[in-house]
Amino acid sequence: MRIFNLRGTTFVFCVVLFLFLISPVIPIVYQAFLDKPIYDATGTLGLGNFSRLLRDGAFLEATENTFYFAALSTVISLALGLALSLLFERVNLPLRKTLRLLFLAPIFISPLILSFAWSMLYGPGGYVSLFMRANLGFGLPNLYSIEGMSLIAGLSQAPISYLFFAAAAANIPNDLERSARISGAGPLRTIATIVIPLLKPAILSCAVLNFMLVVDLLAVPLIIGEPARIQVLATYLYTKGLIAAQVDYGIVAAAAVFMIIVVQLLVWVQTRWIGDTRRYVTVGGRSGRSARAKLGAMGWVITGVIGLFVLVTSIVPTGFLILRSFTSLLSPLLPIADVLTLANYDVIFSREQYVRSIWNTLIIASVGGFGALILTFVAAVFAYRTLPFARTVIEQVSVIPRAVPGLVVGLGFFYAVMLMPGGDWLRQTIVILMIAFTIRYFPTGFGALTPSFLQIGSDLDRAVRVSGGSRWAAVRDVTLPLTKTALVGAFMLYFIHFFKEYSAASFLFSPGTEVIGTTMLQLNLVGHLGSLAALAVIQLVITVPLAVFIYSRG
Repeated sequence: MRIFNLRGTTFVFCVVLFLFLISPVIPIVYQAFLDKPIYDATGTLGLGNFSRLLRDGAFLEATENTFYFAALSTVISLALGLALSLLFERVNLPLRKTLRLLFLAPIFISPLILSFAWSMLYGPGGYVSLFMRANLGFGLPNLYSIEGMSLIAGLSQAPISYLFFAAAAANIPNDLERSARISGAGPLRTIATIVIPLLKPAILSCAVLNFMLVVDLLAVPLIIGEPARIQVLATYLYTKGLIAAQVDYGIVAAAAVFMIIVVQLLVWVQTRWIGDTRRYVTVGGRSGRSARAKLGAMGWVITGVIGLFVLVTSIVPTGFLILRSFTSLLSPLLPIADVLTLANYDVIFSREQYVRSIWNTLIIASVGGFGALILTFVAAVFAYRTLPFARTVIEQVSVIPRAVPGLVVGLGFFYAVMLMPGGDWLRQTIVILMIAFTIRYFPTGFGALTPSFLQIGSDLDRAVRVSGGSRWAAVRDVTLPLTKTALVGAFMLYFIHFFKEYSAASFLFSPGTEVIGTTMLQLNLVGHLGSLAALAVIQLVITVPLAVFIYSRG
C-alpha cells in the first residue's frame, strides 16, 4: 500500500508540475486558433489568424530582422566567449580573477540597464558622441541600428558563452595539445585542430541558447531599435499586444506560437547536430587537466587589452549611468559641477508609484523567490529521492520554460486571466507576477539544486529508513541539511532573476503592481532619463552585492 501511495503521489506531482510549467502556452495556442478574443464565447476555431499574420508586412519584416539580429548577436557572443575562455582557462594571465569577475558582471545586470547606459553614453545623442562631434568633428557609428542592437546583445550574452566554453576548455587535457605541438603544429593550428573540434558540443549548445535568448530579448530592441523604427518579433508582440490602440488578440497569439515553434526547432537542430556526445569525451581515467601556459610580458599586454575592453563595454557605461543619476543634465558642453543634483532620487522616493515599484520588486524577489525555491526543492526530492521514473519525467519537464520566451509567459497569463473566474482580481495582485517569474526561471533553480542532490548517496537515506524513519524523515534529516548551501545559492539566483525581470511583467502589471523594470520602461517613454538612471542605480545597489557573493562562493 505504501508503494502504491508513493507511486500515485509521485505521478500526480509530475502531472501537476507539467501542467504548471506549460500553463502559459495553453491559452496562447487556444487564442491563436480563435477568430475572436479568448473571452468571447462566440469565437470559432480556424486558421484565419495565421493567414492574416503571414500577410502582415510588419510581421514579415520583424521576422527577418529577428533572425539577422539573433544571428549577428550570437556570432559576437560566441567569438568573445570562446576567445576569453581560452585565455582565462588556458593562459596564466595577470589579474585573471579580477578580469573574469568584471567580464561576468553583465550576467547579473539587467539588459534593460545596459541598454539605457549604452544609449545615454554611445547613442547618437549620447555623451561620447556629442563630445566627439564637438571636439573632433565626427561622432560614433549609429548605435540605433540592427548592428548596434547586435553589438549590445552580443556583449550582454558573451559571459554566458564564456561559462559554456570555460568548463569544456578546462577539461581538455594538455597532453592532446602537446602531441599536436610535437607534430609541428603551432598554437593557432593546435587550437583550430584540437581544441575547437572538442568544443563542438559546447559551441552548438551555446549558439542555440544565445539565439533563443536574443529572440526573447525585449530591452535592446525596445531601447535601441524603436527610435530607428526597427522591429523584431519581441517588439512586434510588445507593440501589437500591449500598447496598440486596439489589440488584435488573434494575430498576437499567432505570432507568439510562431516564436515557440522557432525555439523548438532550434532545440531539435541542436540535438541533431551534436549527435553522439561520446565522440567528444577527453577526460578519462588516465587524462590530466590542462595547465595554463605562461606568456611572460605578452600576458600583461593581453590583460591590458581585455581590461580596456571591459572598461569600455561595462565599467564606463555603468559608471556613466550612476553619474547621470546625480545630474539634471549631462553634456560635454556643460561643467558637471553645475548640474549636480539629488532631484532624480527625490522624484523616485517622493512619488507613490515609484516607491511601490521598488517594494513590489523586493517582495516578489524575496517571497516569490522563496516560494519558487520550495517548489524546486520538492521537485528535486521527487526526482532524486522517490521512484526512478520520476527523475526522467521531472528532468524533461523542468526544461520546458527554456523554450518559452518571457514575453510569451506574460502574454499567456494575460490571456488566461480573461478566462479564469476572479482572474481580473488576480491581475491586480503581485501573486500573478510571482507565478509567472517562477515558471520562467524554474530551469535555473532546478539546475542549481541538481548537482547537490546527485552528490548525496542513497545509502544515507537507507540508513534513516533502517533506523525506522520514514522517507520524508530522511529528506528532513539528511537531504535538507546537506543541500543547505545549494538552497541558499538557488534562492539568491531566484532573487536576482526575479528582481531584474521585466519582459514577463510587461503584459501582467497593472496600477498597483508595477515593478522596477516596467517603471523604467515608462520613465524612458516619457523621457525622464535622470529618474530612470536613479532607479537603475537602486537596482544595481541591491543586486550587485548578491552577484559578487554568488561569484565568490563559486
